[in-house]
Amino acid sequence: MAKVFFSKNNVSKLADKVLVDFSGKTGIKVHFGEPGNITFLDPKTVKTVYEKAKKIEDDISLIECNVLYKGDRAETKSHLEVARDHGFDFAPIDICDADGDWIVPANLKYFKEVKLGKSLRDYKNLIVVSHFKGHGANGFGGTIKNIGMGLGSRAGKMAMHKAFELSVDGKKCIACGICAEKCPANAIEIDGVAKINLDKCIGCAACITNCTQGAVNFAWDTQSSKELQEKIVEYSLGVLKNLKPIAFFNELKNITANCDCYDVVMKKETPDIGYLASADPVAIDQASYDLVNKEVGYDLFEKLHGIDSTAQLEYAEKLGLGSREYELIDIDQTK
Repeated sequence: MAKVFFSKNNVSKLADKVLVDFSGKTGIKVHFGEPGNITFLDPKTVKTVYEKAKKIEDDISLIECNVLYKGDRAETKSHLEVARDHGFDFAPIDICDADGDWIVPANLKYFKEVKLGKSLRDYKNLIVVSHFKGHGANGFGGTIKNIGMGLGSRAGKMAMHKAFELSVDGKKCIACGICAEKCPANAIEIDGVAKINLDKCIGCAACITNCTQGAVNFAWDTQSSKELQEKIVEYSLGVLKNLKPIAFFNELKNITANCDCYDVVMKKETPDIGYLASADPVAIDQASYDLVNKEVGYDLFEKLHGIDSTAQLEYAEKLGLGSREYELIDIDQTK
């Protein structure tokens, strides 16, 4: 049975429980939060883990990949500026897909290969620090989503979302033609508004990035949440088969309905709970889910989004990523 350690406030003590001896180039996966959002992962939490890990191995960087949608975190230069503006200025930062993709064989149900950030291939070890919160298409986002979606390159993110058809908002589109001009597959025509030929679309997401009006989006109802969750799990497996997992941390504070990618101030859906740490990515997300629902007395994420968010946990356990059964150890109650 997996062990999951809990503390109300003592991240340092949690780190001592799970940061075993390791050596070699190590990445700490984080999410820097969208400008305008104020409830993203606390950089002080990450700094504590970073400083503890540095006592074991000196070659450590914070790692992330660029996002799929239009915004400051879609391009490496502005993404780095956001990270520093949000307080993640205490460590080296590597935007792993700045120079393209690392193609890793997978041979799974959805993917024969996964597309990760290219510089990930230079790393040996992985530590993951995640903000546990809701997510409109995934139910909740924790460790598994932070790894799978977070370390997928832009092309990888598009592949995970592929069954969500791209759509153009005719009220926003000004028919400027930039998306068509820059589409590498010639899959876009301008006829009053931009029109995307999904048969030609190669899933590069250039149209989302290049649209100055934010008119290109996903039609979220074209793919079930279960399928998306399972695709994210397959990407997580692709990462963890190639980087040695060291430890996982979940911050259960500022738990909002939606992802930290939202550029707005969001209200907290629950009181702050604390922090979890584990060597098992499935167990830590299962424990986080259980603690949140225990706090409110019902399935918060199903109520918020109408989604069974446990599909990701079930599939992750099936693929051998970890165990849904765990022992919760409150270190505040132990010496």
